Amino acid sequence: MTCPVYQFKEPKPFAGDTFYNPYQHIDDDAWKKCVFHTHTKSWLGLTNGDNTFEEILDAYRQLDYDVVAISDYMSINLHQSHYLPYIPVYEHGYSIKKAHQLALGANKVVWRDYFFSQNKHQKQHIIDMLKKHSQVVAINHPKMRNSYLPDDLKYITSYDLFEVLNGTHVSEAEWDAALSSGHQAWLIANDDAHSADSACLQREVTYINVPTFDGKTCLDRMAQGVAFGIHFPRKKYKTMDELIHESAAVSFPVSINVDGDTLYIVWQKEMQRIDFIGDNGVILKTVTDSDAAFYPIQSEDSYIRIKLTSRENLIYFLNPVIRCSADQPLKQSISHIDIRKTIFKRVVFAFIFGIITICGIVFCFKK
Repeated sequence: MTCPVYQFKEPKPFAGDTFYNPYQHIDDDAWKKCVFHTHTKSWLGLTNGDNTFEEILDAYRQLDYDVVAISDYMSINLHQSHYLPYIPVYEHGYSIKKAHQLALGANKVVWRDYFFSQNKHQKQHIIDMLKKHSQVVAINHPKMRNSYLPDDLKYITSYDLFEVLNGTHVSEAEWDAALSSGHQAWLIANDDAHSADSACLQREVTYINVPTFDGKTCLDRMAQGVAFGIHFPRKKYKTMDELIHESAAVSFPVSINVDGDTLYIVWQKEMQRIDFIGDNGVILKTVTDSDAAFYPIQSEDSYIRIKLTSRENLIYFLNPVIRCSADQPLKQSISHIDIRKTIFKRVVFAFIFGIITICGIVFCFKK
């Protein structure tokens, strides 16, 4: 009832004569292994989390994580403030459709949410409120329970990151829906673990290229797209030793460059498959059994992203190279609050509520 009514303009795909390449200037020695969405036992055990912060931290440290950020529901975990780099984060939302967000670099918890099925006006309102109190906002597991539909992702803006890889869902088609509409939806990958059990760990990993290793810079680099995600092979149960072995197989880019209208990639290891993917998730070119590949970007391509599959069946998801008209692309802003419609809506609801209240009082007195 109290949600403002938004006016949404039609989105426009990325456009311009130049390209923004988030990997143009990377430091080969600055890749950091990170998780930003994982849960501990909180709220007296009422929420879904089995272990203490120390148990979760110890498990991830065994796997050589550089950043372990605890994202308890509606609560900023202060235990991690004793460990650097400290990133205050929490998972926002308690809607039944799981329309959740990740508030990173948060200075307070936003308690407002819409419990039942949410429309794009309500989702936009929540994101706008979170942005006021967070350095970076991510859309969490959009594929889960269809919490963010393609039509939502066509219009919703103001967020920074998109949880393409989640411990239970891969939201690749949803990601392409946002990118194809011209939204800078940079990737984030997370376990969304609710336990320190090895079966819940290292399912999805974010690697950030961050030469200056502090919390704010980590988030800045992610908001610039200087990161990639890895989807690890699925198995019903993995031991910690198996996870360590899989982690040792991770490799990194040597170079990802745009020269003229051609996108080039060179990787540390030979890949089983390299896919160049464009608008609406269409695979434009595939190269097999190689550590290098290139794609001549066509005039109709608004973005190109690369997906690599290793011989160990690790799947690497890279952020897109996007068209723009300047060195740094501008975020598309297509929504604003329609004051008149919002006032009219609230007046109508207040009138209806008043009539129902009066009828209820009259009925009680007649009895």
